[in-house]
Amino acid sequence: MTSTTVKMKVSFRTCQRQDVQVEPRPKATGPTAIARRLALAHHVEALIANGALAGLADAAKRLGITRARMTQIADLALLAPQIQSAIALGEVSPNDRQLREVLKHADWSEQRRVHVSQLSR
Repeated sequence: MTSTTVKMKVSFRTCQRQDVQVEPRPKATGPTAIARRLALAHHVEALIANGALAGLADAAKRLGITRARMTQIADLALLAPQIQSAIALGEVSPNDRQLREVLKHADWSEQRRVHVSQLSR
């Protein structure tokens, strides 16, 4: 087997880049992702109550998500009403991990206490 060597002369040009001013994107309008998931939780809850869905497993299958993720979404409906209202109005936008910490508490006053302590961090 013979090897072939190819030699090429390549030249690279260097130039200074001009500073390009990029305009900041306008803030997204509409509900936040967590607010949409909260609405989905209430919608799925209503469909189950009406008999349109057999349960959370059926909802997960139809939505194409795992049962575990569907459970996490459905748990958002168990948040204290004041927290749900703040999320729906866009006043707060907690992440899923923070909300799972809040949802460890069944008592709404305890949920509010944990939520307020998270906001002050």
